[in-house]
Amino acid sequence: MNNTIQEVSVDLHDWRDEQEAWNNRSKFFVELHNRADRKAQVTDFLAFLKDEHLLPADGGSALDIGCGVGDYALGLAREGYKTTGIDLSDGMIHGAKQLADTEGLDVSLYIAPWSEETRQKLGWDKSFDLAYSIFCPIMFDVENIRAMHNASNETCLWIAFSERMDETVDMLSEHFFGRDSWDGKMKACLDAIHEIGHNVKVTYKTVPETEVMSLDKAVDYFTMRLHNNGWGAMEDMKREIRTLIEPRAIDGEIHNKTVDTVAWVSWSVK
Repeated sequence: MNNTIQEVSVDLHDWRDEQEAWNNRSKFFVELHNRADRKAQVTDFLAFLKDEHLLPADGGSALDIGCGVGDYALGLAREGYKTTGIDLSDGMIHGAKQLADTEGLDVSLYIAPWSEETRQKLGWDKSFDLAYSIFCPIMFDVENIRAMHNASNETCLWIAFSERMDETVDMLSEHFFGRDSWDGKMKACLDAIHEIGHNVKVTYKTVPETEVMSLDKAVDYFTMRLHNNGWGAMEDMKREIRTLIEPRAIDGEIHNKTVDTVAWVSWSVK
């Protein structure tokens, strides 16, 4: 087993706040790795790749862009594929190495943003049989989608939220940051994929869920989801979140309703 971490030497000046925000979430995602619902998501991912004939040939290679703690890359590694993960967050990448080491799996890990500077330094064009990205916010940039396409020599998969109804997060996010819309971003990316890809297929999956957690846990959870340095001190956000959600508590618990519509977009490079 030879799990390596390479920190790509690029300018992180514009990425520091985002990097720290994801670093602050990395412990949560390491703990999430062994939860039954997360394992089920990885199982669904592998089944989709198999059913849609997106898996590389035996022993082939895969690139996970915005890999986080590597749940999906590790799933592919268990199946015998050569997996590479790249993420801006060093906390996430070190979490991925910790999980890979625990399972005795080989992965190559890179700390860097998925930026033009990074891509030029790594020279990954046509280097992977499968390139994919799952719930990575920066992939709503058309140029980053094109770059994922260029990194593959066979197939690509982009999994992203097409629509999200997250009762509490929506309320808090609008309170702290104002309203944001993904609709135009999703359409621009799909247009680009149809332009550059072959055999493009878009599958939508809608998943309703109600999360129930104690008020204290909810305060920590929503702060983890929303905080960044650009907003201010984390403890200040925690106090404000508590004030905003406490009136919604039922017997000391927060019931958060979500309905996520997820687009699974696959295509061939050639």
